[in-house]
Amino acid sequence: MSKKKERRIKRLQRLPIWTVVVQMILTELIIFSFTVFICVISVFGIINSLILNNAKDCKTVLEYVNENWEKESREELNQQLNTFETVSNGIDSIYIDDKNDIISLFPELRKIFDVESQRLFDDIGMIHFLDPENNSFSFDVLISGEEMPSHTNFIGTNIKQILYNPRNFFKSLKITRLLRDREFLTWANTESIGLHSISFVKTSIPNVNLCFKMVYRLNAFQFNLLCTVLLFSVIIIIFSCVYEITKVISHIHERVRVNKLVTTDTVTGGYNKDYFIQKSRKEIARGRRKYVVVQLRLEKYRNYCTAYGLKQGENLLEELNSDIVSMLDKKEFVAHVERSDFALLLIYQNEDALFIRIKNIMNILREKRNTQRLSFSAGICPVTSHSDDISLVLICAGLAVPKSIKIQDEIVWFDDSMKEEQVWERRIEDDMEKALENHEFKVFLQPKYSTKGEKLSAAEALVRWQHPVLGFISPAKFIPLFERNGFILQLDDYMLTEVVQLQAMWESQGKKIVPISVNISRAHFAEENLAEHICEIVDRYKIPHEYIELELTESAFFDDKAVLLETVNKLKSFGFKVSMDDFGAGYSSLNSLKELPLDIIKIDAEFFRSVDDIERSNLIVGETITLAKKLGMQIVAEGIETREQVDFLAKKDCDLIQGFYFSKPLPVEEFEKKAYKNA
Repeated sequence: MSKKKERRIKRLQRLPIWTVVVQMILTELIIFSFTVFICVISVFGIINSLILNNAKDCKTVLEYVNENWEKESREELNQQLNTFETVSNGIDSIYIDDKNDIISLFPELRKIFDVESQRLFDDIGMIHFLDPENNSFSFDVLISGEEMPSHTNFIGTNIKQILYNPRNFFKSLKITRLLRDREFLTWANTESIGLHSISFVKTSIPNVNLCFKMVYRLNAFQFNLLCTVLLFSVIIIIFSCVYEITKVISHIHERVRVNKLVTTDTVTGGYNKDYFIQKSRKEIARGRRKYVVVQLRLEKYRNYCTAYGLKQGENLLEELNSDIVSMLDKKEFVAHVERSDFALLLIYQNEDALFIRIKNIMNILREKRNTQRLSFSAGICPVTSHSDDISLVLICAGLAVPKSIKIQDEIVWFDDSMKEEQVWERRIEDDMEKALENHEFKVFLQPKYSTKGEKLSAAEALVRWQHPVLGFISPAKFIPLFERNGFILQLDDYMLTEVVQLQAMWESQGKKIVPISVNISRAHFAEENLAEHICEIVDRYKIPHEYIELELTESAFFDDKAVLLETVNKLKSFGFKVSMDDFGAGYSSLNSLKELPLDIIKIDAEFFRSVDDIERSNLIVGETITLAKKLGMQIVAEGIETREQVDFLAKKDCDLIQGFYFSKPLPVEEFEKKAYKNA
C-alpha cells in the first residue's frame, strides 16, 4: 500500500471529532451570545421605560411644588405629595428640604465638585444617587446639553430632553462616597421593595429642594415580556445544545460505520487485507511473542465456482473465514486477502508444532464440507523482528504458496530464493520491451544434417537474450515467463522477421537459401488470422514459402482444435511447411497425427537421453519413423549426441538429424561459415 493511500485510509478511519466539537462550541457561543444580546436589549428597554416613567412622575411633582408652595403650608404639601405613592409606579416617597441648598446639605460633595461642576449643577439643578445601601451612595452628576450628548439625563428644571446611555449608567457606579448623619440618612436607607435610588432636585423656590426616593418596579406587562424573552432564550439554547449533541453522536456513529466499511472484506464479511496489515503491525510491534504470517489458499476455487456458481463460492469463503476465526486465539486473526487466499497471523513456538497446527486447520476445514472435496496449500513466512514490514512479510508468505496443484495438502516455508526469483522476473518483464527495440534478442541457428551424406540441409532458429547488464539469459528462464504474460506473441513475430531478413540477405548475396524452422507459440496458434499474419511478414521480404517451416508444440492440440486445424490447413495452402516439435513428449501424439495434416514431426530428445532399455527405446523410435513415412511425413530427430545414434537413425531412414553430435546452436556468423564454407 502506498503511503498516500495509507494516509487516506487512516484519515477515513479517524474522522476526527474535534472539528465537530469545535463547530458545536462556536455555534453554541454564537447562539448564546445572540440570546444574551436579545435579553440585555430587552432588559435595558424595560429599564429605560421605567426611568422615563419615573422621570415623568418626578417632573409632575416638581411642577406641583413650584405651583403650590406659596399657597399651602409645608405640612399640607407633604401630605399631598405623599399621595403620589398611590398614583405613581416609581416614586416611593418625597423629602423636602426648605433650609439649605442641596450642596450645603451634603458637604462631602464639595470634595468632588470643582467650580465648573458646581456651576453646571446650579444650571441643571439636579443630582442623582444610585442604589443607596449600608449608609453609602453611588452618585452621578447628570448633564444635559448639545456639547455633551453622551451623558444620561433623568430629570431637572431646565431639561429639554431625556436620554439614556447604558455605558454612562455603568460608569456612574464607579464613584462612591460615605455620607453620615442628618435625618436624611434615616429616610434614605428605609427599606423599599425593589431597586431604588435617590434624586436631588432644585425647585424654583429659594432654599427649597426636593429629594425623590425612586423605586423601580415591573408592571405585569413588563414582567411577562421579560419572562417570555428569558424562556424563549432558554428554549433556543436547550434546542441548539440538543441539536449539536445529536450531530456529535451522529458523527461518532458515522465514524464507526466508515471504520467498519474500511476494514471489512466484501466477500467474507471479516477483515480485509489492509486492516490485517494494520492490525498485525500493531500486534507485532509489541514484540512479546513469536509470530508467523501464513497465506492459506483454497485450491481449485475457480473450478468450484464454475461447478456451483459464484454465489456459492463466496458463501464457501465466508464459511471458511468464520471457521478459521473460531480456531484462533485472541492475539491471532485472519483476513481474506485475495481471490481464495486467507492471511493468518499465528503465534508459534517451533516449526514442527506450527506445521501440525496448520495441517489440523486444513483437515477441520475439509471436514466441514465432507460432501465436497477441498484441497489447501499454504505458504509460511516468519516475523523476525517487531519492526518487520508486515506487508512485505505477507508478500513473502504468498510467494511460498506452491504454484503447482497437488492432490495432497502442501505447506511450504519461505526462503530467500523465492524472493530472488520474483525480483528477477520483475526485472525481466521491465526490460523485455526495451530489449526487443534494441535487438538484444539474438538469432542462433542449429544446423540440421541429412542422414544421407551428412550434409547441412536445414536449420532451426533459436532465440538467445544478450542482456546488457545480466549478460546471457537462457531461453528456459524467459520463454515460460513470456508465455505467461503474453509477450511471446511479439517475440514470435520478431524471430520470424529476423529469419526472413537473414534469408533475404543470403539471396541478395547470391547464396542458396537454407530452410529454417521457426517456433510459433501455442498462444499464437489460437488466433484465427495467424496464417495471413505470417504470410504478410514473409511476403514483405519476398522469401519463397517453402523455405519457412513453422513449428508448433503438441500442447497446442489441447486448445481449440477447430481453429488449430483451420490455421494449419491455411499455412499448408500458402506453401509453408508445418511441423510438430517434441513429438512423443505428450499423451496424445498419435491422436494429433491422425487429425493434423503435418509435414514434419520432430522426435523428442528424451527418447535418446539416459535410456535404461535402449532396445525398447529404439523399437519405439523405429516404429514411429515407419508410421510417419507411411503418412507421408518427414522425420527430424533432436538431441543426437553419439555416433551410434546417428547410425541407428540413418538405418531407420530418418530424414534429418539435429544435435550436438553435429553442431550446437550457432550465432549467424558461425552458421554461415558452416553452411557456405565452399562458397
